[in-house]
Amino acid sequence: MTLFYEYSYYFTQCGFVSTSIANTLFIYLTILHIKKITGTYKVMVLVFSFVGIFFSAWELVSKPFAHNYNKALMYFSLNSWLNEYPEFLRIAICIYAALYLVILAIIAVQFLFRYFTLCQPNISRKFGGAGVIVWMFYILLSGAIYGGAMYVYCDSDDFSDSYMRDIIAETYELNITQVPRYVIVPYSEDGSIRWRIIKFLLSGVAAIALQYLIIIYCGVRMHSVLQKELAQQSIVNRKLQKQFFRALVVQTIVPTLLFVLPIAPFLIGPLIQPFFLFEMNFQTGWMYVILCLYPPIDTIAFMLIVSEYKKATLEMFKPVLPKRVKVTSEISTSTAAAVTR
Repeated sequence: MTLFYEYSYYFTQCGFVSTSIANTLFIYLTILHIKKITGTYKVMVLVFSFVGIFFSAWELVSKPFAHNYNKALMYFSLNSWLNEYPEFLRIAICIYAALYLVILAIIAVQFLFRYFTLCQPNISRKFGGAGVIVWMFYILLSGAIYGGAMYVYCDSDDFSDSYMRDIIAETYELNITQVPRYVIVPYSEDGSIRWRIIKFLLSGVAAIALQYLIIIYCGVRMHSVLQKELAQQSIVNRKLQKQFFRALVVQTIVPTLLFVLPIAPFLIGPLIQPFFLFEMNFQTGWMYVILCLYPPIDTIAFMLIVSEYKKATLEMFKPVLPKRVKVTSEISTSTAAAVTR
């Protein structure tokens, strides 16, 4: 009999196919057809798209899942075709967790770059050339801090395994000792704090908070600049800068709504459960299924917001589009050209 959680893999496969199609189209258009995205920013959006494809593909391999049970959170792999390599799967789900931080860090770097482009162009030029190595290192370091902390501090032990053994056997029909896993149990049996788990939680919160701090600060400053200084620029440039800003905002909001906010109570739950004594028993891994929708949603949203992508896409599919859509596209293009002139 197929257990309920096993259906999650079908959603993951759909997410991978959607991401592959959307991001491949985005990469093709960006490299060959888009003229207004150039230089360093072009490198950034291409890196973001490639990471999105890798993120979705890696989810197929690692098959991450999670379960909350009272004062514990178990993060584990449901991959059965590589179960002869448990250490590889432990590293695989660790890399998957790190990739989320990598994605968030790329968004933060894009915000930083767009902010300097608007406010201090001389600094924004340093993001190109050798500067690419610097911000790429920052992106990878952000992921490594989170993934490394998980690998070092969240390794299971006899106490954590005994705490989760029965619920894992009952819910997933799995022997916990045969599952590649990390178990987050902040408190020992006597109620004392397990400091290695606290170290992981603090490092993870710090890594995520830094990205959001950059995003929020640059976002607020950019909004202020866009309101004041773009009035002095051409209509075309003003419109383009606003489109880039909106795209960045969407790139931030979507993962926040799809993953960060929904999963936050479950991450905090093991810390506060002993104080409030509420019962927790949830298959939290479905949150990762929702997260697999992020790359295609983000890419499609970007192409809808930045008008040049819409125009390039319509031109590419013009031979197979219905006649009415072609006419509408041509009218829109003519109108835009008239406004530009």
